Amino acid sequence: MFKSLCLAFLVLISFFINDAWCASFAKSNPFDECIRAMEKTGSVGDYEYAICMKKESARLLAEIQKIYTQIANDKAYASWNNGNGMFKGRVRDTYNAWLVYRNNYCDLLTEASKNSGGSDDYNREQCLMDLTQRQLQMIQNVIDAPKNDPE
Repeated sequence: MFKSLCLAFLVLISFFINDAWCASFAKSNPFDECIRAMEKTGSVGDYEYAICMKKESARLLAEIQKIYTQIANDKAYASWNNGNGMFKGRVRDTYNAWLVYRNNYCDLLTEASKNSGGSDDYNREQCLMDLTQRQLQMIQNVIDAPKNDPE
């Protein structure tokens, strides 16, 4: 009886672990959802992909802004920031400099890739989305890094 109960318990736990594990992989991201929605209306080409990439870049940029705001309002970074808040000090300067770099680099890459396949809009939006995703990962590293909290 005890063995049967233990076995049933283990099977039940393994079901929940597998269910949670599978669910984490089954989640789709907004970009994929956008593409699927476009597919329902017809064929999907460079123009439709560019629209979805632009939406994804905007979503990622909003996440980046949240993290920059968190850094700007964190007392641990106050002396580095030379001010407090997103629109003051080095946080603002860092964010703005990154945006200028991202936009200029993607303009240059789009120009360089003319006549090499894909539309200009597709190439530009893919570059913007890729660099925005990278920046989100990089700025998340700042939040995840251990710091000396003054409190």
